[in-house]
Amino acid sequence: MILTSAQIENFNENGFLLIQNVFTQEEMTLMLEEMEQVIIEDCPRRILEKSGYVRSFFAPEASNEFFARVIRQKRVLRPAMQLLESDVYAHQTKLNTKHALVGDWWDWHQDYTFWKKDDAMLEPTVLTAMIFLNEVTEFNGPLFLIPGSHKAGMLESGERNIHGEQSEEWFSAYQNSTKYMSALTADLKYTLEQKTIASWIERQGIYSAKGAAGSVLFFHGNVFHASPNNLSPWHRHTFLITYNSTANPLQDIPEPRPGFIASRNFTPIRALDDDSLVP
Repeated sequence: MILTSAQIENFNENGFLLIQNVFTQEEMTLMLEEMEQVIIEDCPRRILEKSGYVRSFFAPEASNEFFARVIRQKRVLRPAMQLLESDVYAHQTKLNTKHALVGDWWDWHQDYTFWKKDDAMLEPTVLTAMIFLNEVTEFNGPLFLIPGSHKAGMLESGERNIHGEQSEEWFSAYQNSTKYMSALTADLKYTLEQKTIASWIERQGIYSAKGAAGSVLFFHGNVFHASPNNLSPWHRHTFLITYNSTANPLQDIPEPRPGFIASRNFTPIRALDDDSLVP
């Protein structure tokens, strides 16, 4: 898939671009089946919610060839390279699961803040391709984005101290089990101030990313975004691939986060010759 000049202009103006039906329904059925096999693995790459359900599963391609193929699909890789005007590598990949009636929220934030402060990424020449594994509607916790907010650059965010006073005892201990856990659960470490969000929405409006299963949302590392709880009886599962420019490698730091959260393999990704996911 090659983006048009209008699509590139749309992304540069708004900070995101939603393309419907990039993958087929048959491919999404397969991806959901593979996801269910992946997320049952009890390992550090699996992140839980307070309900005990899986919230995220990082680097599924480390143990699953299907997701390794998805990352190299021309349908997502080529648009990423066009938008970043560069070869790219996969900085981070994860399955975000929002199970029906229990899926938790994500507070307003900028992804690049975490990658800058916690991983020493120098520039925001980075974007994420979010693949919709289910149909995303106004009911099942869609991603909210503020058009044009990426132009603000990275805003300063205070580091939140997480002590878990209002959490279940097991979750409080779990949330504080590692230095990086507060960047992954519902109580995010770096969030945007409410007055900042209100001001931007008043000026720019708010966009709800909805679409059929198989659609892909590309969004800039600095765009303001969040998502509500899933109170519907329909799942909202997604696979996110964060592509970073190979000209923007992470800098060396004393205690880097695990490679499954922030990859330090900056080898350019090359597209597969066969772009089908169906056997």
